[in-house]
Amino acid sequence: MATTRRDFLKFSTGTAVLAALVPASSTLLSFTQKTKKMSTNSLNVVAIAETSADKAEELKSVCLGLIEPTRKEKGCISYDLYQDTTNPGKFTFIENWQSKEHLDVHLKSPHLVAAGAAFGKIVTKEMVVMMLNKLT
Repeated sequence: MATTRRDFLKFSTGTAVLAALVPASSTLLSFTQKTKKMSTNSLNVVAIAETSADKAEELKSVCLGLIEPTRKEKGCISYDLYQDTTNPGKFTFIENWQSKEHLDVHLKSPHLVAAGAAFGKIVTKEMVVMMLNKLT
């Protein structure tokens, strides 16, 4: 499911889901919770947020602010952030949730709602959003 920047603002209130494809040229800024087991029944979400070079640090700060509180949420298996190595204004989240219900709770969390409002003022390109089921 792809979405527009406007739809991303809906995401911040929990009515859409954030995801996207990870660029091959990304640098990992990640942590995976090894105490939680991944399964093929889990829900994978991937998302790209992009801004201009002059706002890259601002967007990076907002993205990094989501990491710690999200990783503490019930049902979060992993929540990783990548920065593109050729475009420093492009950031990609890769998320893994135990269920759609856990993701739905996350989408309504105060930290994500606040980030969604900030993203709306920072991102310069449409957000690409997908939910993925693991096949292999």
